[in-house]
Amino acid sequence: MLYGGRCWYTYDFGITCKVGGNRYVGYTGYKVCDPPVNNPIIIVDSDLGWLYNNTAPDLSGYPDFYGEEVSVGSVDPSWVRFRVVEEDVTIVSEPGDIPPDPPIDLSGFGGAGVSVWFGVATDSTYGIDILYYVNNYSAYDLYFKGEVYRDGVKICENQVSVPRGSSNVLLRLTCDAPGADGEVRLYKSKWYVSTDGSTWYHVETKWNRVAYYAPGKTVGDIVVRPNPMVYGIEMYLNKEFRNYGRSGSRFEYILMICSVDANVHQLRDELGNGVTSWQYKCRWTRVDTDTYPLGVKTKQLSLDNNPYKMVTVYGYGDGRIRRVQSVSTYNSYLIDADRAVVRSVVGDYAFDYVDGVKTVDVSQAYVHRFLGVGGFEIVNSDEFFVGYITDGNQYTKDYDRSVVKIGSITAYSGRLRVYKNSVLVFDDNINIPAGGEYSYDVDSSGEWSFKLDLNTVAHLKVVKAGTRLTLTVTPL
Repeated sequence: MLYGGRCWYTYDFGITCKVGGNRYVGYTGYKVCDPPVNNPIIIVDSDLGWLYNNTAPDLSGYPDFYGEEVSVGSVDPSWVRFRVVEEDVTIVSEPGDIPPDPPIDLSGFGGAGVSVWFGVATDSTYGIDILYYVNNYSAYDLYFKGEVYRDGVKICENQVSVPRGSSNVLLRLTCDAPGADGEVRLYKSKWYVSTDGSTWYHVETKWNRVAYYAPGKTVGDIVVRPNPMVYGIEMYLNKEFRNYGRSGSRFEYILMICSVDANVHQLRDELGNGVTSWQYKCRWTRVDTDTYPLGVKTKQLSLDNNPYKMVTVYGYGDGRIRRVQSVSTYNSYLIDADRAVVRSVVGDYAFDYVDGVKTVDVSQAYVHRFLGVGGFEIVNSDEFFVGYITDGNQYTKDYDRSVVKIGSITAYSGRLRVYKNSVLVFDDNINIPAGGEYSYDVDSSGEWSFKLDLNTVAHLKVVKAGTRLTLTVTPL
C-alpha cells in the first residue's frame, strides 16, 4: 500500500462559535493525489442532523489545496462529526469542543489557521507546527490564545496580543515529538479570545491530522486488486482492477509512486512500464496491460533501478473442484481442485492458487465483511464453490461433489431451503447440535444454493465430467 493509506495527506477540520448569529464549519485538505482523490466527498453531521454534504471544491487561490468554510446557521449542536468518504476517515467532537456564543461583539475579528498540511519528517524537532494569522478590526484591543491537545491531554499553548487595526498578527504553536515513519496522528487545537488577557472566550476548535515520514521517503505500488486506495481510481477510470482471471486473457493495472523530496524518482515493472514522481507528489501511469498466466505470476517492481517489491497475479484454467473440507471451522479449508483461484466474496481479494490439494487460510474473508456478508469462493472456468457463514456459527463443513455437509459451532434449529437451478427442491426445518453437522446429497450437476433461514451458507455449480473419445490411427 502507498504511504498514509492512499498517499501523502493530512486534513484539517474546524467549527467556530456563533458570530453575527451564524456558526461555521470548515475543512482543508492537501491535494497530493491525481484527480480521483483530489476532491473527496466531505460530510458534516451532528445531533441536529446533516450540516454539510458536498464534493470538496478547490481552495480559491491555492491550487494544491481543497477546502471550504460554510455557514450552518444558528445551530447549537451537542456534537459534530466530520467524514471524508473516500478515505473512510471520521472525526467526532468531544464534550467541550463546540464553542458557545461569545458574550462580546467579535465582528471585525477573524483569522486563518495554516497547519502542517503535508506532514513532518521523523528527524524533525516537533510533531506539529501550527501557524495562525489574526486580524483585528473590532472595537477592542484583543488577545488571542491557542491550545494543542493530543489524546485528550493539553501539550502546549501560546498567546499573542492583537491591537485594534492590526492584521496578520502571527501566533505559532510548535510542540510534541514527531511520530514514527508511516504514523498518522490526530491533534486538536482550541482557540480563545480575551479583552484583558485573563478571561477567555472559546471561539473555535480545529482537528489536525498529521502524517510522519522518513526523510526522503519514496514509495510505490502496483494496483491490480481492489483495496481502499483503488476505489477512487476505479471510479475515475471507470475500470475494475483484479489480480486474478482466466489464463490467457488480458488484465489491466496501473503503477503509482509517491515521494517526499524534490528529487526525481521512477518506478518500473519488468515490462518496462514506469511512472515518475517529483516535488512531493503522488503520480500514476496510464492503464498498462499484461496477460494472466496459468497459475501464479509475480510482477517485479524496481524503484530507481533497484529491486523494490513483488505483486502476485493468479490465472485459472479449465478443471474441477473435487472437495472443499473444513480444517479449522470456517477459517481454513483443504481444497482439492484443478487450476483454481481462491478469493474473497467481498473485495475480490485473491488468497491462493490451487492445482491439486492445498490447505488455504481464508479467515480474512470473514474479518472484512460487508453488511454482515463474508465468504470465500473457488473459481475455475467450469465450476465454482462459494462458502459463507450466516451469523458466525453455521458454515460449510465438507463438500465432495456428491454431498454438502453444513456444520454449526453452536446448536442450530431452523429452516433449510435448497435450490437447484433457481428451483426450490427442499424446504424443511432441521436441527444441528453444537459441533455437529447436517448432510444433503447433491444428486446431479447444476447450480445449487443452500439457505439457512434468510442467509445462504453455500452456493456451488457442479459440472459433469465429460467423456473423451480417443481415435488411434495407424498409417498403412
